[in-house]
Amino acid sequence: MRKTVTRRFICAVFTLLSIGCYSGKERAAGEPVEVSMWMFGGVEEQDRWLRQAVDAFNAGQRDIRVEYENRDWATQRESLITSTIAGEGPDIIRVHHKYSVEFGELGGLYALDQFADFPQVEERILDNLWEHVEYGEQHFGLPTQILPFVMAVNRDMLERHGLEVPLSWDDMMALGPVLKERGLYAFTMPAGPNEGTAYRFLPLLYKAGGRVFNEDWTKAAFNGPAGRAALEFLVSLKERGFMPQACAAYAFDENAATWCTEKALLSIEGPWWQYIVSNSYDFPTEKIQLIAVPGPVEHLGPHPSRTLLDLVMVAITGYTQVPDEAWTVLKALWLDDPQWHTPNAEMLGFPTQKIAYAPGIESNFIDSEVLAAAGRNGLAWPGHPAVTQIQSQMADAVNMALSGVMSPEQALDQAAEQVDEILADY
Repeated sequence: MRKTVTRRFICAVFTLLSIGCYSGKERAAGEPVEVSMWMFGGVEEQDRWLRQAVDAFNAGQRDIRVEYENRDWATQRESLITSTIAGEGPDIIRVHHKYSVEFGELGGLYALDQFADFPQVEERILDNLWEHVEYGEQHFGLPTQILPFVMAVNRDMLERHGLEVPLSWDDMMALGPVLKERGLYAFTMPAGPNEGTAYRFLPLLYKAGGRVFNEDWTKAAFNGPAGRAALEFLVSLKERGFMPQACAAYAFDENAATWCTEKALLSIEGPWWQYIVSNSYDFPTEKIQLIAVPGPVEHLGPHPSRTLLDLVMVAITGYTQVPDEAWTVLKALWLDDPQWHTPNAEMLGFPTQKIAYAPGIESNFIDSEVLAAAGRNGLAWPGHPAVTQIQSQMADAVNMALSGVMSPEQALDQAAEQVDEILADY
């Protein structure tokens, strides 16, 4: 209830601000227009590239000056709430794509369809990505990177223990006894009080043919046959000792450390894994193999199997006073820059532009063809304004089942009831 009130409060305050006057930036005659940009998250290489790109942009013309600031990824929603309520902040933001719907609905983001050349920009991006930044037939962000979820495999452990790459949940389960005898685990995942838990459950749900909502998005559907089977599969892995007993409290770093110290064979990750394990844990990249996330032997439906896909987008804020200049900057840095025309593992995600998938394009990603195929079959979290709350409910359900507090069916049904209440407010 509190979250619903907060949403309505933000919407009401922003409406008042949008019809009032902004103190905002003032354009001084003869001076360049200032465009401010916040990049939430990113690694050192991304920050270094963007600072260099901003410096080159500023040096190349006199009409616009970009001011750039890096922000913590974990603070993006709170920062967007604050700046939306205040009606002031940056002109451009780099954030998770799920905020396109939540803040697009509130008026906190600027609809890119308003720019005359948007159709030309739209044509340059992979066709299946635009629906994930769309709300009310308008697009509130430019997808810049895709992060398909795949299974990370320790290639060396496979060979050392005479094991085969798992193609199904049954195959994963069959790995368990062999590794358990040697004090190792078949699978590990973060399952503490964070949404990363939901991000490991949803790939299994999607592979089994399940979805988060029903067709008209009025009811939760993750507690259907596919969801129950996916969670029962995870709980069975843990109860048989094929997952670390402490994983129910793992954060991302603890999970990565378990995998990188070669205590577990498999972990559901994405294109960031190569960079993280090699730079933070000195893990040899030649031991990494990426495969499609396995699914059940028998499809549980009712939908086709899909791959969970995450997106990073850049957007223009709804309160900007300089939308045209912000659009010019956005295109120069995030569309026209050659950085986004070739897959680069140091950027952690795959580019979204069609040019990056042209014949002859080379990539330094491990198993780039697996990532590309997963991206083409990708399906993101539903573009619902309350998706953050919904993710938390699903993560709680997985955690309670893995901890033995509830059965998988009880945990999912309880979460579904909470999600149904959320959906009823829209």
